[in-house]
Amino acid sequence: MSSKFTLSQLTSCSINKSSDQATVINSPMGKTQNTPYSPNSTSLATNDKASLEVSFDSDYQQYYRDIFTKLPYNTQRAYISDYNEFAIFCKYSGFDGFKNNFEHNESCIKHYVEDLCHSPLAYRTIKRRLSALSKFLGVAKLPNPIVSSAYLRDFIRLSLIENRKFRLSHKQAVPLTIDMVEQINNAVIPDSLLELRDLAIINLMFDALLRADEVVRVCVEDISSRNNTLLVVSSKSDQSGQGQYRYVSSSTISMVNEYISEANIDPKTKAPRLSSDLRGIRKGVLFRRLTNHKTALLPFNENIPNHQANVLNYSSIYRIWQRIAERAGITENITPHSGRVGGAVSLAEDGASLPELQLAGGWHSPEMPGHYTKQANVKRGGMAKLSEKRKR
Repeated sequence: MSSKFTLSQLTSCSINKSSDQATVINSPMGKTQNTPYSPNSTSLATNDKASLEVSFDSDYQQYYRDIFTKLPYNTQRAYISDYNEFAIFCKYSGFDGFKNNFEHNESCIKHYVEDLCHSPLAYRTIKRRLSALSKFLGVAKLPNPIVSSAYLRDFIRLSLIENRKFRLSHKQAVPLTIDMVEQINNAVIPDSLLELRDLAIINLMFDALLRADEVVRVCVEDISSRNNTLLVVSSKSDQSGQGQYRYVSSSTISMVNEYISEANIDPKTKAPRLSSDLRGIRKGVLFRRLTNHKTALLPFNENIPNHQANVLNYSSIYRIWQRIAERAGITENITPHSGRVGGAVSLAEDGASLPELQLAGGWHSPEMPGHYTKQANVKRGGMAKLSEKRKR
């Protein structure tokens, strides 16, 4: 697998003929491509602002050549993901993206901050996304209110402080233990493509101890039914980008296969979808968005920029966990990270060793899985034994 992205994957710009406008376009997410860099990778619309166009093109080429290609793999991927999320926000919020206009950029970023603070994203994730946008504005040499606007800086600071207090005032996510997974599987009998997808996601995240940003990038070819494994192509703890193998149970693989089979059937004709039908699943990203009627997947082709909006993101995964918890009657505050934490705790409670925990979750350091081991050991401590003896 290549550890580099092409310049067009970093971002591309179009210059509006009437307003010197630079708009961030959806950038591909997920696996990297072995497409060699070309000076024509960045798409620039032809107009009479030729000098501005050349300036943009030159700036991106120089940054890509001298800086971007030397960044760690996960940093490259994070930049692309952050730019893509901003592009999706602009598309669905009616914003044109960034312009060569200070007031416009200030208003656009302010509304984006409000949107981020109403999402379930973590404080550090929001800070990182804003940092990525500031970097983009700097590379593009566009007016950067994140740096230059006292109003916007204070608005961002106070919004994040308020958001952090709100997060801390709510209950922390609890581990999704194996007992709770079984409760979900027994309570939610899937009768739609939506529920088949959601159950497959919950079970896969538990088995493979996946983070939300890992499950949205899982591809069909990453799962091996023969070996009961999932190749996690890149993760937070895998800075080299070589990938890690995680275990997947046979029951979860069956759920995934049932979801794929249902997605490959046309709900109207009940006939198998043609191989050319982009609403089917035969390769590429496994978990995708559904139509408004929740009976079919939205079309997806990783080579079509507009289709990037049809894959899931953190907010999508968060809503899936909340929906499944409600259906299963789980009152605890489970979130997408509950599967990873709960899988680790369940393994520790079952007597898994520290190396076994590290392998299961892809941790390089024993610090975090060691924390889960300590948590599990509480149930085997003296007070736990006394309480069990006295039947308290």
